[in-house]
Amino acid sequence: MRIRNWDKFQHYKPMHSKYKKQMTWLKLYGGDILNDIDWFELSDTNKAIYIELLCLASQNHGNLPDIKTIAFRLRRSKDQLQKALDDLVHWIEDGIYSVYTMPIPEEEKEEEKNKKSVKKYDYSLFDKFWEEIIPSVRKYGKQNCKDKWKSHDLNKEAEKIFSWYEQMGQTEEWKKGMIPAPEVVINQRRWEAEVPKTKQGKVRYDWEGAK
Repeated sequence: MRIRNWDKFQHYKPMHSKYKKQMTWLKLYGGDILNDIDWFELSDTNKAIYIELLCLASQNHGNLPDIKTIAFRLRRSKDQLQKALDDLVHWIEDGIYSVYTMPIPEEEKEEEKNKKSVKKYDYSLFDKFWEEIIPSVRKYGKQNCKDKWKSHDLNKEAEKIFSWYEQMGQTEEWKKGMIPAPEVVINQRRWEAEVPKTKQGKVRYDWEGAK
C-alpha cells in the first residue's frame, strides 16, 4: 500500500541517487482537506489515523508496510486499522511507490568515471630497485621508501637511479661499506649529484656536494 498522490506530500526530491535521506517533515495542503467532502465524512479517529499514516509513509517514500507493522507503529489494533483503511480508500492505494531522483549531472558522471579509471600505481620498478639494485646490507625502511617512490613518481627517474647505484658501487667508499640508506638516497635525490673521478680514474663520490 501507499499514500495516494504522494508527490503532493513530500517536501524534497533527492538530488542524487546515492542519497536516501529520510523526510523530517511533509506538506499538507489545508485547502485540499477543507474542500474534500469525503474528509468530513470520516470519524475523528480515522482522520487522526490518516495523519499518522502520512507520518509513517514519510519514512519510506510514500509506501506503507503491512497491517501488522502499521498496527505496531501506530499502537492501534489490527481490527481498528483494517476498518480505518476501508474508510480511507479515497486516500490509500495499492502498489509500490518508486523514489524519484533527478538525473545525475554530467560533471558528476565524469567525476565518477575518472575515479573508476584511476589505475593502480605500478611498483614493478620499485620492486626491481629494492630487490636487485640496493645492496643487501642497506635493505631497511622499505615501506617509507615505497611511499616516497610513489609520491615522487620515481618510475620516471628509475634508470637514472639504477645507473647511479651502479657507478657508486665501484667507489672506494661503497666498497668499504659507506653506503647510504635507500631512504636517504631518495630524500636527498643523490642520483642528481655528479659522480666525479679521481686522477687515477677511480670513481669517488663527493658527499659534500649532495643535496
